[in-house]
Amino acid sequence: MKLTLKLFLGFFLFAILFSACSQEEVFEVINEPKTIIDAAYGNDEAQKADIFLPEGRSQADTRVLLIIHGGGWYTGDKKDMDKFVSTFQSKLKSYAVVNMNYRLVTFSPVRYMLPTQTDDIRLVMDYMAKNASDFGIKPEFVLLGLSAGGHLAMLYSYKYDKAGRVKAAVNIVGPCDLSDDAYKNNFIFNLGMNYITDPAHLPSGMSQSTFGSPVHWITRNAPPTISFYGNTDKLIPLSQPSTLEQALNQYNIPNEKYIYPGGHTEASYDQSDDIVAKTVTFLTTHVR
Repeated sequence: MKLTLKLFLGFFLFAILFSACSQEEVFEVINEPKTIIDAAYGNDEAQKADIFLPEGRSQADTRVLLIIHGGGWYTGDKKDMDKFVSTFQSKLKSYAVVNMNYRLVTFSPVRYMLPTQTDDIRLVMDYMAKNASDFGIKPEFVLLGLSAGGHLAMLYSYKYDKAGRVKAAVNIVGPCDLSDDAYKNNFIFNLGMNYITDPAHLPSGMSQSTFGSPVHWITRNAPPTISFYGNTDKLIPLSQPSTLEQALNQYNIPNEKYIYPGGHTEASYDQSDDIVAKTVTFLTTHVR
């Protein structure tokens, strides 16, 4: 009788384990690479993205690197990031790469930065998630941006990523604190402060510069962040990387910063190979 009971319990446990294993989803591996140029993720002419899907991809583990160009929020184009796209394709083969355009700030008629440009980031992510099965990707994202794009990558990651889809942020010479004293006498930034968001939408008592500053929105839920700056950058003062580091450290968010000799261009496009290499190592360590 005892032997029969043991056999029954053993069979029962085996059945449970077999059932659990059999219910695990098995994803197809897609061996052929695929490129889609100017995929429309929205109805506006500017809402286009280039999608680069690697060979051997699968919904099980092929995340998405989403690249956001710079240009002061009112100029620029995804083609400006082609050098980064090609380098990441060769060095980060386990990721799909998406290089996006977005709706730019306009002065007449007025189109504000927020939430227009962060909405576009979300729409690209929604588009990739909707097509995850066909594309063979896992809808988890690393946001990488340069200059204004770096600002947007951080701001979206810290403030707007309510679903937790962003697993890391990569900031290349992007401003993190628009209320920095170094910007008070900068004509270009002072002009831009008027176009961050509709003043009617600002929380009571909050300035445009605070509302648009990524560091203001950092919480314990912020993703790991790696940043790159130049030590003589006339657009992004050297106070910015220290401010960002302190804010992330306050919540024990994994972060790294690298300071290159030179200005805005020298610390971004000219250092693209090193930036990619350090980013790949960072993602391998912090994105599981």
